[in-house]
Amino acid sequence: MSADVPRVGAGECHVWFADAVHVPALLALLDDRERARHDAFVRAGDRALYLTAHALARQLVAAQLGVGPLAVRLTQECRHCDRPEPHGKPGVADADLELSWSHSGGRVAVALSLAGPVGVDIEEVAAEGRAAELAATVLSAVERAELERLPAAERAAGFIRYWARKEAVLKATGDGLMVEPALLTVSAPDAPAALLEWRERAEPHLPVRLRDLDAGDGHRAAVAVLGAECPVVLHEAVYGGDGTLRHPRRGVVTSARC
Repeated sequence: MSADVPRVGAGECHVWFADAVHVPALLALLDDRERARHDAFVRAGDRALYLTAHALARQLVAAQLGVGPLAVRLTQECRHCDRPEPHGKPGVADADLELSWSHSGGRVAVALSLAGPVGVDIEEVAAEGRAAELAATVLSAVERAELERLPAAERAAGFIRYWARKEAVLKATGDGLMVEPALLTVSAPDAPAALLEWRERAEPHLPVRLRDLDAGDGHRAAVAVLGAECPVVLHEAVYGGDGTLRHPRRGVVTSARC
């Protein structure tokens, strides 16, 4: 599986990035429900994204718990409905470890946290996007004004920066898109990441620590952790053709306060 997966220390958040791959050996790491979901995707690219995210999450969690990937019991919980099928915020059964994952374009992100509930989001920046159309419904008035301030050529990437930050926050809280993203206001795309306002947010609630991440060319990513300030450690994973997980940049790639 892997020769060396760094441990997540108390009060830390680790985020792993990987290129999406479709290595048949990774299918053996998924449970029956995950394999059925994987097989239901029509596009090969979607299958690769799903497989990489779930296999990587299982391998990373397994390394933290000292068990095999199939012994990991992943959960999903929705705060807003009682649909019987598993959906909502991912978690790890019978463990203090917090988990989040995301995928877009050709990249995957998996976050593990012992600092508090975590949400990670990665988004591909498309050359031709629907930024102007979507901004009217998912950005607050302050954010729309800041986006209009940017040069036209930078607005698509600016919108994706906004979106990744909001998604990360809503994943961390477990609300997801059941909360209107326009109720949140985050800092301008060219400013350090921060949650500035959340209208109608129920009390009590934990502080939101928000940080932009370097997800590679053509992508934007952010991580949100609820609670005290914490170091964020980034890793890059590479899969071999036999499904071996390699960690080419060992130790702390970057560490900062979120």
